[in-house]
Amino acid sequence: MKKLSFKHIVMVCSILTVFLLTACGSDKPSDLLIGTWVSDDDEIVEFQDDGSCTAPFTYNASWWESAERYTVKNDGTLVLSSREGHADDSFDSVESEEEALDDSSTYYVSEDTLIIDGEEYVRTE
Repeated sequence: MKKLSFKHIVMVCSILTVFLLTACGSDKPSDLLIGTWVSDDDEIVEFQDDGSCTAPFTYNASWWESAERYTVKNDGTLVLSSREGHADDSFDSVESEEEALDDSSTYYVSEDTLIIDGEEYVRTE
């Protein structure tokens, strides 16, 4: 039987590390937001991994505009922006559903639940 060389051991360990890291999910709000969400009122909110979004709750009727881009800052703040800047908004991240339901300037996101602007959404994908 051949002895395993140092290169082989490093290669096997590297491959295992990649598999383990790939299998682990992320709890970062920016990753949890990605997907399609629907409310009880059938309002649909979408967040794409390229930073684009559909957020009807940001609609500004005076300008016929709603947010179409989003970013999540390092502190967890969700910033929504529109092309012309008339439908921009931001929401602070909170740790519980109750906090987000009580304060419409905050949001809460988990694997299956998004609460933003005082409205609850469930993931559809």
